[in-house]
Amino acid sequence: MIIFANGPAGNAFNSGRDALYNWGYTPTFQTDGILQRIGWSQSIVQGHIDTRLAVPSYLDISVDIFGNASGGIAVYTLIAEQDLGVSPLKLYSAIVESGDIASSAYGYYAGQVMAWEPRAWPAGATGTSISFTGPYPETIIIEKPYTLDPSQHSFDMLDVVSFVQLTTGNHEVMNAHFMDLPDTDPSGIHEGSTEAVNSISIGISNNPSNGSFNINTIVPSGVTGTIAIYDLYGRIAREFEAGGITPVVLEETGVYFIHLLTSTGETVIEKCTVIR
Repeated sequence: MIIFANGPAGNAFNSGRDALYNWGYTPTFQTDGILQRIGWSQSIVQGHIDTRLAVPSYLDISVDIFGNASGGIAVYTLIAEQDLGVSPLKLYSAIVESGDIASSAYGYYAGQVMAWEPRAWPAGATGTSISFTGPYPETIIIEKPYTLDPSQHSFDMLDVVSFVQLTTGNHEVMNAHFMDLPDTDPSGIHEGSTEAVNSISIGISNNPSNGSFNINTIVPSGVTGTIAIYDLYGRIAREFEAGGITPVVLEETGVYFIHLLTSTGETVIEKCTVIR
């Protein structure tokens, strides 16, 4: 993200990030919260990135967006594989825009192409507190609304940045997630939730759900298949023959993986989330 603490790009989210790190006005590069470079040095910044990429993470972050150019719901699924050993933690998330040309109000930056500027922050300007208590693996699901102004924010220039960060001490980022903001239907059906492999596909409606949803599977003529729904522990919650639309009810909240295995050996896997 590109953070301006003041001026035309200043906003509540940027102010919160600035306050967390207590930055000065010199351009500052902050990598995963704990590695800092004051001023520009490509080799040092790249070295910081390489250093952090070599650190194992035991936290998985996935994000599902349901909405349109004016707003919607962001659903964050956080899975801690083991005790992360640090607290307190917060989830931060920003919808960022790239590609705008800086106006004269930006002073020195006028005329330059802007990148990754925060435009909305579903998890709040100062983040959302989270806590893992076990047993592990442990899943936390957070659902947050967001709003956008289509007249100001070009939808095809928006991305979503999400990360879990230690809010005291060295401010280490435990893991992060980056994605293009998908163009989703206001009904809540994610356009990207159907994945096809040679005309073999799984469609999920609605996802996330309150536990009641439909699974639509397509297999070629002459091919059979089996659907198995697994929870995070690898246990089978449901199993049935693939083909057509099947209503499914799952009682437990959490993340599930839907496996389609065909008689020709092809596999498609989709993820669904149950929240209440």
